[in-house]
Amino acid sequence: MAVLSVPVLAHHGRGATYDMKKRVTLEGTVSKVEWRNPHVIIYMDVKDADGKVVTWGFENSGVSTLAQEGYNRNTLKVGQDITAIVNPAANGAPTAIVVKIVLADGKEIMSRDNGQNPAN
Repeated sequence: MAVLSVPVLAHHGRGATYDMKKRVTLEGTVSKVEWRNPHVIIYMDVKDADGKVVTWGFENSGVSTLAQEGYNRNTLKVGQDITAIVNPAANGAPTAIVVKIVLADGKEIMSRDNGQNPAN
């Protein structure tokens, strides 16, 4: 009997992790930005309905993709107020994937909105 081992490359499916049919708008303050691959992660403090601060983590594109679009590790700063439009975690956890970020002046950045994502 011979056993053959072959390396497998895989990438997680966003549809299994995030509810791609649901869109949520969150307002809050950037608390941390992890500028790294495979995905840049933006953390934002958001007040819930009871006024309790909940830290959300938002998955974004990788460093090279964002850099090609003109963004860098200084695009978002800790303490900056932003609005995040996201597809939330399918399991209800405070994690999501970015659809777009809206700055305080109304400028939209880091948009992944292709018009196929329904607004809720």
